Amino acid sequence: MRGYDPPNDLISVYLGQPVLSGKRTPTFSESIHFSNERSFRGFCLSMSIPVSMKAQTVKTQFSHSILNRMTICSAWSLGLMLGCATSVAPPGIEELPRSPYWNAPEVLELTRHAEEHRSDALIIVQDEQLIYRAGQTVEKINTHSVRKSIMAVLYGIAIEKGLLNLGDTLEGLGYDDLETPLTSIEKQATIRDLLTSRSGIYIDASGQNWQRPQRHSSKPGESFFYNNWGFNALGEILERKAGMPLGEIIVEWLAKPLGMQHFTGNDVDWDNIDGSSVKQYVIYMSADDLTRVALLVANDGVYQGKRLVSANWIREMTTAHSSAETDAKKLFGGGFFDGYGYLWWTRYQHGRRLICADGWGGQYIIIDPETRLVLINRRNTGTHLLAQGWFLWRGEETDRPYIYQLFENINQLLRAKEASSASVP
Repeated sequence: MRGYDPPNDLISVYLGQPVLSGKRTPTFSESIHFSNERSFRGFCLSMSIPVSMKAQTVKTQFSHSILNRMTICSAWSLGLMLGCATSVAPPGIEELPRSPYWNAPEVLELTRHAEEHRSDALIIVQDEQLIYRAGQTVEKINTHSVRKSIMAVLYGIAIEKGLLNLGDTLEGLGYDDLETPLTSIEKQATIRDLLTSRSGIYIDASGQNWQRPQRHSSKPGESFFYNNWGFNALGEILERKAGMPLGEIIVEWLAKPLGMQHFTGNDVDWDNIDGSSVKQYVIYMSADDLTRVALLVANDGVYQGKRLVSANWIREMTTAHSSAETDAKKLFGGGFFDGYGYLWWTRYQHGRRLICADGWGGQYIIIDPETRLVLINRRNTGTHLLAQGWFLWRGEETDRPYIYQLFENINQLLRAKEASSASVP
């Protein structure tokens, strides 16, 4: 299970036997990491566990009587507490300059209801200048499907490094699903087909709980279908070609160049299901670090004057290769979006074309390429899978229409202020 950095600041609980299973779910044969003594003692108090301190490490043993008394509600409470335990994190994007509209009264008025609409972290930036930042911006939360949009940026870098080509087929790459082998036709799907979600491979996939088309109903490249099998395969393929784990790839290609302060190589997990050998990658990232990725995209591959990926790739990545003109409108986020590029959505709103990343629970990146306005919204669905289970049970997603209307309102406000400033002699 992932801990926090640096290791010598950890308080750890060592437990006696397995009681819960799953990736990022602590078992009683592993360590549970707390960011500080207060978080740990609060957990112990809730579970009636005696505490003994040895240097920076706490060791406790769960008796069988305690284990037997644990109810399902206690397990979810554990998940909630672990998911909400926070570290003393670096200050994040505090170094970004403030916009002239930073926390302007009009901005504060527009954003004052965000928390009521279940926004746990909200960041608004224009031209790499902070306009608004509030909430849990340093917490490393599950990005859910925003992971795919991050993957698209990584593929741009990989292709420019010569590791892969858009026309590479699964057959040519020697890639297959070992539990449900692909047919010769399915193996003709290309990297481009996977990035555009037009692979025509409709088999079991980890993380996919929506109905898929019948297998072999489309050939590669023929039809759009939001398909986790292809998204998951992209993660494994990139690891093989880069020769290092995905977490390290993100660190070397994005986190270090962008100056991320929270993400580490341990913030990627994998899981899989029966029926497919292809693992799903799960990326945990703070709102602050995710903002840096969004600014890279908004600035055509440049961050603070340094180019990390070509402008051609950003344009190709955010161009709609599938849309309501090519496929049924309902396939695009139930009709909320208008098109799909390379793992990024597009949406037309009040006549403006937006670039969007969208993850379950309320993980949103919204970019207006024309005004260079960027909004990041996060909903804390958990910092590991046990806490996510609690959110599934009791949590509510962010009000997505509210966030998109807020983006439009901020955009209109800033355009009006800029027009007013330009008219002053």
